[in-house]
Amino acid sequence: MGATLKELAAAHSRTMPEQVDSLTEEAPILAVIPFEEASHGLWNMYEDVTDVDGAGWVEMNAPLPAVDVTSDLRKVDLSILGGEIECPEDTALMFGGTAAYFSRKLPKVIRKSGMAAERRILYENFRAWALDRGKVADAGGETDDCYSMLAVRFVSGETMGLYSRESFRQGSLLDVQPINSGSLYKAPSGRHQGVLCYGVRLKAYFGIQIANAHSVAAIVNINRGNLPTAMMVDDLLADVRAIPGTTYLFMHEKAKTLLYEHKGASLQVSVGGKDLDRQVTHWNGVEIVTSYNFQDGDEAAVSL
Repeated sequence: MGATLKELAAAHSRTMPEQVDSLTEEAPILAVIPFEEASHGLWNMYEDVTDVDGAGWVEMNAPLPAVDVTSDLRKVDLSILGGEIECPEDTALMFGGTAAYFSRKLPKVIRKSGMAAERRILYENFRAWALDRGKVADAGGETDDCYSMLAVRFVSGETMGLYSRESFRQGSLLDVQPINSGSLYKAPSGRHQGVLCYGVRLKAYFGIQIANAHSVAAIVNINRGNLPTAMMVDDLLADVRAIPGTTYLFMHEKAKTLLYEHKGASLQVSVGGKDLDRQVTHWNGVEIVTSYNFQDGDEAAVSL
């Protein structure tokens, strides 16, 4: 299995190890995804097995059946996680230099970048893949106030995050380079257009690969009037062939509270009991990881 971003930062981020904390501070799902190095720097080639002819039983002295594996080569391109930040000349002077200004601003920028990256992974990778391939169950909501629940089983070489070593050339998770070699330039656009500024750009190369048909599934159209049944959640985990430790349930914190009904319905509280604990952290041994980067109950209902 690959390494988490924190583990990658510990191994490769010699100059700015704190970047990973900012990146994952408000992106807890991004923090648990295992990443593996892409085969070709900016893209990854992998073998997609389409058919397998296995060994069979035969009589004594009978000819053996042919065995074979049919596969196709697939390519996954990495995406750029990056941006530019500018500091007007006078602002830099007031802050005591560009280093002081950027060191104060960059953690906030990186934190926001992590949130945006996680949201894209959830909706444009995992959820979109499940919808495209019919690996989805319908909780029944028909209005635009819905949540989704995702089950993902990470499999080495198949379903995992991808990273490029190009991201670590500077010895940091996000490559930070000064614009115009650190000299003043006139901002061509944006809120500082026409103003003399200093600037830096941030860039890293990451991607998501899903190459196992039984590793990602979803329940959609969930709202307070249409809760997933316990059997639906059980089936969701079965659809990804869940294994505790490599499988996670991803959802918004408020979507997780909807699951509390299942535990609450079976709770027994004694006469002297003062604490009604309906919290759920795992489902059948599979950890639930919540994130506020899911839409907060305003997903459009999906027609299945």
